[in-house]
Amino acid sequence: MKITKPIEDILNKQIAYEFEAAYAYLSLAAALGSTPYAGFAHWMRLQYEEELEHAMKLFDYIQERQGCVKLLKFEYPTYTIKTPLEAFKIAYDLEVENTQHIHDAYALSLKENDLPSQVFLQWYITEQVEEEDNCQKMIEALELAGTSLGALFTLDRQAGSRK
Repeated sequence: MKITKPIEDILNKQIAYEFEAAYAYLSLAAALGSTPYAGFAHWMRLQYEEELEHAMKLFDYIQERQGCVKLLKFEYPTYTIKTPLEAFKIAYDLEVENTQHIHDAYALSLKENDLPSQVFLQWYITEQVEEEDNCQKMIEALELAGTSLGALFTLDRQAGSRK
């Protein structure tokens, strides 16, 4: 079944949002890379790669439904951060915004009665719950660590072990 124009349009926008999120994570990785926190930089770099996968999954889906992928412009965020906590608060805000975009796409798929897109977007809905939770847990841990260098470096090591 060919994808409808409204669904094609919103999913093309979602591709741009995913690329924007990927670029934001890479920017956060770069900012953290200039600090002693290589583990947090690694975490952000992996998140960058994950966001690229999300974009390509949308790309492939549109094409599978005989739609036309249009690569739209997106913002190029750069960050100057002072602490890992600041980086993870930015990441959390990115995820909350992305969740809203996914919900908007799902709502449109309901309105359009596009059952394949509803099923497809369920994966993203579930993924966003996980993404927000991961960032929120890191924020909570970093807030608990405060300025304790020992605690911060322990969290940095844990973040660096992410696969």
